[in-house]
Amino acid sequence: MRRTSNLAQDQDVYYPTTSHEKPSRAEGELPTISIVIPTYNEEKNIRTCLDALLKQKYPLNLLEIIIVDNVSTDETLELVKEYEERICVSIIFNRVKKDAELSKMLGLQSSRGELFLYLDADIEVVGDDWLKKIIKPLLKESSLVGSFPRFMPKPDDRAIGRYLRYHPLELDPVFQFFCIEIDKTVVNDKGFYKVCVFNPTKMPPIGICVYRREPLMKVIGNLDRFMDIDVPVMLAKNGYDKFGYVPFCGIYHVNVRNLKDLIKRRLRNIDKIFLPSIYTRNFSYFDLTNYRDVLRIVVWTIYANLFIPKMVKGILLSIKYGDMACMYEPVVSLLLTDAIIYGFVKSKSGREFIRNRIFGVKPA
Repeated sequence: MRRTSNLAQDQDVYYPTTSHEKPSRAEGELPTISIVIPTYNEEKNIRTCLDALLKQKYPLNLLEIIIVDNVSTDETLELVKEYEERICVSIIFNRVKKDAELSKMLGLQSSRGELFLYLDADIEVVGDDWLKKIIKPLLKESSLVGSFPRFMPKPDDRAIGRYLRYHPLELDPVFQFFCIEIDKTVVNDKGFYKVCVFNPTKMPPIGICVYRREPLMKVIGNLDRFMDIDVPVMLAKNGYDKFGYVPFCGIYHVNVRNLKDLIKRRLRNIDKIFLPSIYTRNFSYFDLTNYRDVLRIVVWTIYANLFIPKMVKGILLSIKYGDMACMYEPVVSLLLTDAIIYGFVKSKSGREFIRNRIFGVKPA
């Protein structure tokens, strides 16, 4: 049977290829969870992602996996269909090519679980009790709207990937400088997890997170796209500002091959995601109308280009984690800083944004 969503009422955007009954549970049992995975030519990653979910010590009848595919041209869908007999898997087609944010929203609007989670196809949850761990804060405290894990370096990942994942939110040095750290939002340390209260104007960029579906739909259910780091901000603005952080719950993310690939991804995100929606985004790394933020940008640019201070930090991180991959610190700091500046300056919309923010001009 065909399922519809708000996004599909006026256009033929997607079609399910399989049909399953809504996950259900008796009172006192674990909650039902919908897991949305956007895909586009992910034949190299999708098995690892799905196998990790299939190994979970969680009742499979309480899980709903929704693959939202951007019309892959490789073997992605054939591989996904191999799992249909073992777990509740639905395939939805997003006809807007390579629009992951639209895919996530289609998945949310099609989901039926009590809890909602999206995963990129190149993400692997770590451990067979990951789902039970990540939902524990939500079961313990009804005031929490979401629960999020941390990124972890995968031992066999490339050096630059390991380096990025030593940060719990896989933030590179540029974003680390402009973002508040998780620990500064913690109001109660419960041991296994921490309770965070998020201020909409200053909060960490949380992407992967298990949400209570009801308040999530209430706040963002009618939007066209699921802009991941915007979602916690929007929830906090609507009074849902308490989240659980589970630092013992890890995820692997193998998505960066080398330094050139990292820079290319950052420039693409600026051009394809950040700038097109720059005036409607809820999450902000800095405010160009605030002279202190402008001063911080200047200070960081000088600091990153000095190279030597960041080299010292790279040595200290290498000692701390016992991994020479952390010597990427000075190179990534310098090259990403200059690449991001270049990405804004070379784009007409980027230049207009800088001018409008600094001189207080409202966009047309």
